[in-house]
Amino acid sequence: MKNRFKLLMIIFLGFIYSCRTEKNFNILDFGAVRDGKTLNTAAIQKAIDECSKKGGRVVIPKGVYLSGTLYMKSNVELHIEEGAILKGSASFKDYPDNKVTYKNAFTHFEDGKLYANKAFIFAENVSNISFTGKGTINGSGDSPEFNLGNDDTSISRSRPCMLLIIDSKHIKLNDLTLENSAYWLQNYLGCEFLELKGLKIYNQSNYNQDGMDIDAKHVLVEGCTLDVDDDGICFKSHDPKRIVEDVVVRNCKISSNCNAIKFGTKSMAGLKNVSISNCNIQKASADPIRHWQKTLKFIDQPITVISGIALEAVDGGIIDSISIFNITMKDVQTPLFIVLGNRGNKPMGDKNFYNTSAGNTAQQAVGKISNIQLKNIKATSHSKMASSITAFPGHYIENITLDNIAFNIMGAGTQQEAITPLIENPGAYPENRMYGLAYPASGFFIRHVKNLSLNHIKLSVRKPDYRSSIILDDVLGVNISNVNLPVPEGNTAAIGLKNSKNIKVINPVFKSENQPLIQLDGTAEPEIAIAGFKKYKGWLTSL
Repeated sequence: MKNRFKLLMIIFLGFIYSCRTEKNFNILDFGAVRDGKTLNTAAIQKAIDECSKKGGRVVIPKGVYLSGTLYMKSNVELHIEEGAILKGSASFKDYPDNKVTYKNAFTHFEDGKLYANKAFIFAENVSNISFTGKGTINGSGDSPEFNLGNDDTSISRSRPCMLLIIDSKHIKLNDLTLENSAYWLQNYLGCEFLELKGLKIYNQSNYNQDGMDIDAKHVLVEGCTLDVDDDGICFKSHDPKRIVEDVVVRNCKISSNCNAIKFGTKSMAGLKNVSISNCNIQKASADPIRHWQKTLKFIDQPITVISGIALEAVDGGIIDSISIFNITMKDVQTPLFIVLGNRGNKPMGDKNFYNTSAGNTAQQAVGKISNIQLKNIKATSHSKMASSITAFPGHYIENITLDNIAFNIMGAGTQQEAITPLIENPGAYPENRMYGLAYPASGFFIRHVKNLSLNHIKLSVRKPDYRSSIILDDVLGVNISNVNLPVPEGNTAAIGLKNSKNIKVINPVFKSENQPLIQLDGTAEPEIAIAGFKKYKGWLTSL
């Protein structure tokens, strides 16, 4: 990404001031008790308030410190020493409502009423704050009071986030262990200059246990380890006037029961200029809630990630100029899930918070996904839900490049699944299963796309499969080069082309001379140019 190094310099220069510490403020000097029972909210807050007057460091020494909501102030470093645990109260009474002035789709209903504003550590409109040390922040998310189920109602959304940082600048978290939040673990709304580095995150005690939710500009996430029940690294856009941009994520390990790296679901303004590299993705270490193998058909191992990488523009925003490379993933249901939808989602009150029906009609303009590069990605998948890149009729995802991709696929697709079309479902909640639990393609299903490049793609299946490896439907402008595809069962073609135009196929590897490489359905033969392939009788067929 052209802005990558410039971005990093901006981030590092921006944190120079926040790293200066003129004085230490030990919370024991303000009356804190380290017994894990005494509520220390007032003592810790007094230390923060005193520190903020001239700037410095609030020190939390070894011990367990129970607290309710803490309010971070500008020019404060909260340093949690090794062996220290800052532990959130297990009771709602210690988390007051916060008067959030920055209106956005997380904290406010459409009518402006607040509904999700509680936090263990809260800040709004502050600058130069940091959280450092080898200690732990624990949100007591396993408290019975917080056992309110999934966040599809506002009562469940009243649970406190562990960190809720709003409309703030120059924020740094380094080296800490963060665990056991009651709701989202880290939620950054409308922020700028954010560094998350060397964090160890474990979040498996409740619903909606995301690792980090980032709605911010100028972001560096580096060297973090996440083990979470919900989404791992998640980028959201809650304000239609404020885009998420200039983001670097690298050298992270993400273990998840949902989506490991996700853009969305909330995508009002959108995201642009994002680089993600050198990350490993795998299943979470525990499965307290999801149990995908029991609740969904065709999952071939007990614990899985929903999608390794998910890009979702469904609320009118854009996703543009995204570079994702050097990614290794295993245990995933679906390696790649990219969708342009039109759910028109807005907060709608306490009941039916998300309208996920296929007939949902949007109220705002459709977004856009364009200029996406995915390179050097290896994955092993465990479902019949193929990787997909899809929009909906009349709208297209544009300029997509996949290069050096190697997927080992579960397979096991049937003859009936190979000929069953996928529905159009633009109003649905975006997830790999929005089109069903078995796709007609084993490797890639791509629909409503302009300017697609598939280079050096190698697909293999572990179980015999009757489905095509790749299906392109309403794809305009395709370059397919150096693909290595398995031979399907029956007489199925390796590549299905439906209603597509301007297709170039170069040097395909397909080890059969009695089965079609390509099948046309509404695609005229003159639209295909092929080179580097020894044609044989029956290599091209039509429906």
